[in-house]
Amino acid sequence: MIYIVEIPHQGRPRSWFAFDKQDFVLKVKATLNEAAGGEFDDCVDALVSELKDCRIFMSETQAILALQREPLLDPDKNFHAHMALREQLIAMEAMEEDI
Repeated sequence: MIYIVEIPHQGRPRSWFAFDKQDFVLKVKATLNEAAGGEFDDCVDALVSELKDCRIFMSETQAILALQREPLLDPDKNFHAHMALREQLIAMEAMEEDI
């Protein structure tokens, strides 16, 4: 599973997932109206160029560790980005909601 956190120039961050690299390519191409190339790296470049910032985690483990260590996802400094990824991980049952 691949987890993506998008931070747009305006508006709140969002997080989404792809099952694998092929699914990622299909989703990015659909979102960008075929503006991206057909390879994973091309799609990463196309996606990142449209955003203020972006993080791509190639596994649930990387995404969970990023919640704890990635400065961009620090809940005190960038609460909405942190919560976007956290909620995505909970929705995908990659982690439990801690109350």
